[in-house]
Amino acid sequence: MLKLILFIALAYAAYALFKRSGNKEVEQKSESDSPVELVKDPSCGTFVEKTTNYKVKFYDNIYYFCSEECRQKFIKKMKSEE
Repeated sequence: MLKLILFIALAYAAYALFKRSGNKEVEQKSESDSPVELVKDPSCGTFVEKTTNYKVKFYDNIYYFCSEECRQKFIKKMKSEE
């Protein structure tokens, strides 16, 4: 009987330990899921993150693009308007 009580106590302790460590993982995931700021690509109209590598500074404005093709299209358009 003592062995059964000891086994139940150890099983409960293990369950409680794993339950707490699982909650920490969920909390860490929700903290790292921060919102990203999206801006509109002026060439094709899709929305892209501000962290994109495709961007151009034109006068005092920074323009963000979804791809190198859209970036080049924008640059060509701006050169033709000048």
